Amino acid sequence: MGIALKITKMYFVTLYNVQIVTCAAVLLLHLLISVAVLRLAHTGGPAGINDGIVMCYLIILGMVIFTPSFKYLLSQGISRKRFFIVMTLNIILLAVIFSLLSGIFYMITLKVANVWMIYELIYNDRSISGILVWEFAALLFLGMLGWFIRLVYYVSSRNTKLVVSIAPFVLVSLLILFNAFVDGAIGRALWEFLKMVMGLSSVSPNPYIGMACLLAAAVILGGPVFLLLRRAQIND
Repeated sequence: MGIALKITKMYFVTLYNVQIVTCAAVLLLHLLISVAVLRLAHTGGPAGINDGIVMCYLIILGMVIFTPSFKYLLSQGISRKRFFIVMTLNIILLAVIFSLLSGIFYMITLKVANVWMIYELIYNDRSISGILVWEFAALLFLGMLGWFIRLVYYVSSRNTKLVVSIAPFVLVSLLILFNAFVDGAIGRALWEFLKMVMGLSSVSPNPYIGMACLLAAAVILGGPVFLLLRRAQIND
């Protein structure tokens, strides 16, 4: 674990610090644009969406940081198991930092502008504690999802990559078609399932149920990520 912490510290000093500052700058620019739009349009808003930025940022980071990290650390004699631990720790810490960034900028926007939050739209709640824990879970899941997507492409052949790229569009089209055949029963079942796992089934929405389910999904994703990582070879 000591080596994992040293590697994580190295990555935060040499790489992630720039990404964190860049994300904060984007959030600040978004805030300034939102304030300008609201003032120029003479409206109460809302204008823009705050946590959508950090969510997009983390899933992209999950996809792009794998390849250079994998090649470098394995060349230094780090095992795949230890690499998995290091990268998981990195994603957890990034999720913590980006959730704090999202919460800080949300508190600022409450004073100067009306900006959407995905969390607020789902749960109709403005509690900072709820925002922080739910955002952390969502960001951790998205970071693991980005890593999983990148690994699928990394270990796949050209033909497999083509199939993987097309498959989601085909599956969604078939799902829409079958849903129409059964008068929307599939769509209603999926909606009820999503409401249940996100804590929206009860009269009072519970973000902590959604947080727990997102954390569970992130842990479950860790399984196929580790299995794919064991198959991955260093590609030039």
